[in-house]
Amino acid sequence: MARENNGHSRVTESEKRRQRKQRKRGKLLRNLLIAAAVLGVIAFGVNKYIEGMYEHGEEIKPDIRTAEDLRGDVMNILVCGIDWDDGRTSKNTDVIMYVTLDIKGKKATAFQIPRDTFIGEDVKTNGTGKINAVYGNNGSVNPIMDLIKVVNEKLKLPVDHYVTLDMEGFIHMVDSIDGGLRMYVPYTIQLKDDNGGPNGEVIIEEPGWYYVSGQTAEQIVRNRNYPNADIQRLEVQGYFYAAVIKYFMENLNTSDFIKILNRFTSQITTDMHWTTIASIGKFGFSLEYSDMTLIKPPLHGYDVIKTGKSSRTNVLVCEEREWADLLNEYCRPYQDEKTARELEMPYMPPRGEVVADYGVTASSIRTIGDILGKSPEDPGE
Repeated sequence: MARENNGHSRVTESEKRRQRKQRKRGKLLRNLLIAAAVLGVIAFGVNKYIEGMYEHGEEIKPDIRTAEDLRGDVMNILVCGIDWDDGRTSKNTDVIMYVTLDIKGKKATAFQIPRDTFIGEDVKTNGTGKINAVYGNNGSVNPIMDLIKVVNEKLKLPVDHYVTLDMEGFIHMVDSIDGGLRMYVPYTIQLKDDNGGPNGEVIIEEPGWYYVSGQTAEQIVRNRNYPNADIQRLEVQGYFYAAVIKYFMENLNTSDFIKILNRFTSQITTDMHWTTIASIGKFGFSLEYSDMTLIKPPLHGYDVIKTGKSSRTNVLVCEEREWADLLNEYCRPYQDEKTARELEMPYMPPRGEVVADYGVTASSIRTIGDILGKSPEDPGE
């Protein structure tokens, strides 16, 4: 490099251009790093904020979850509604659904398990023997894990995630819909009176279409004041689920779905990260009504005075072969089938005196499209 007479090196024009480019690149890199850091802080804050909106529960053990080679193709979620009445010492699961998302096959199935299903005397249920009492009677810090274990062991079903929603959250969910939820109610809805009798307040006088508030919706889906109690209740709940899905599908997108959760997430407990919830929402919006199936399994109803007891209790006993077939067809995509003998559900009523045998109610397999199609034409549309 040429030197000037004063001893300093002379910088050529090409060298100056090179140095200017290096300074620009350095400045750009610094700006990118600063931007990345800012975005990282924002993303971390958003993540903490969204996750903080709901109760993040204990993760499920790997041996209960779907086999690793099927994750991404199938997701199984236990969805439960938790009820709490004054005077009770524990909470129960008033709604239990085993939801299978067949992501590979683009289908979704919800298997309804009635609250009065007889689960056996080998499980702690505060003496009822019913599946709804597994939650809250086994002393766990996170009682949903007790129910997940029972579903896994008795029905041989993997569970990847869970969602519980209490009744306050349920009411808030419905009330988040401006003007109320538009749904078809197939029966007169008359509540029980203060003494537990059948002649309480009539909240729906006749079958038809109604805009319902959160409180009314809760009374409708929890009502058991029918000749067939839980069986008819499951049917009514099907119309409710169809109405909610119809509203979401026709009025919201995935972004709206996440926003609407903000209004009642404090009553939700789940092990899922919010990004998983968002991906489930996206998957749900990609389905047609004909891709969503609701299953009510066959059940044998009894009234039994259990050994050592003086009052009767109503129980529903599963039909072993039909349950095995339904679970294999709809809840075990790409998995080995299980025979009726492999299931560990009781197929007889509890020990004691059977004072009433109501026989077996047939299974019901309906898509959301079927339910919406069978509803009389909505005069409000």
